[in-house]
Amino acid sequence: MLGWIERIQRLGWFTVEVSLLLIILCVLLDIIIGTSAVGYIPMVASNAKAFLQAVPAGTTLGIVILVFLYWFIRSRK
Repeated sequence: MLGWIERIQRLGWFTVEVSLLLIILCVLLDIIIGTSAVGYIPMVASNAKAFLQAVPAGTTLGIVILVFLYWFIRSRK
């Protein structure tokens, strides 16, 4: 039973990582291509930009610090 839980957990984290990389790629491509493009990339980039502008700066910084600490502690184990 524990093997299935670990597989589901790995699949979940893989999905989260791929989704985050896709969003970052869309934002970078939007910066490179510009806003004149039509389709999926500008739509995702504008939604990500709107979300990041709505979140207070302290919250974003706190999340980045927590993720970095988690990564740092996990890499030391």
